[in-house]
Amino acid sequence: MGELSKTKLADLEEDFRSYKNIPKKIAEALVAKEWKPEDANSWIKGSQTHTEKALTDMIKREDNKSYLYYSKLYADITSAYESLNTELKDIVDIYFWGDSNYMSWVDIGKMTYCSTAGIYKKRYKILEALAYERGILTKVE
Repeated sequence: MGELSKTKLADLEEDFRSYKNIPKKIAEALVAKEWKPEDANSWIKGSQTHTEKALTDMIKREDNKSYLYYSKLYADITSAYESLNTELKDIVDIYFWGDSNYMSWVDIGKMTYCSTAGIYKKRYKILEALAYERGILTKVE
């Protein structure tokens, strides 16, 4: 089992915090891939909805690297979150994705009555779960 560097922890934390915005990034990746110059003024003509088949065809395009990246990231974060215990999920819900997402880890420690060292251990556990999902760390059996 390897250790995560400060830089890698910061990257993983940023990924975790971006979870709520990933569906928008996925949609943007799909729209950007399908956009054509003649679509620039389509809002003037009225909205043209895609059929379900057209959307499915867009999603299946394997050459859309942005879509693949964000879809995998979303799935990895979801899986990492599901692997956490209730206490760590609560920290993620409130301090990563909730109204208190602006707080520092020291502040989070104070709010959760946890020492600075203790809250950083919990942070590490949360980010370690994502590192396993992303393949950055491998579990030793």
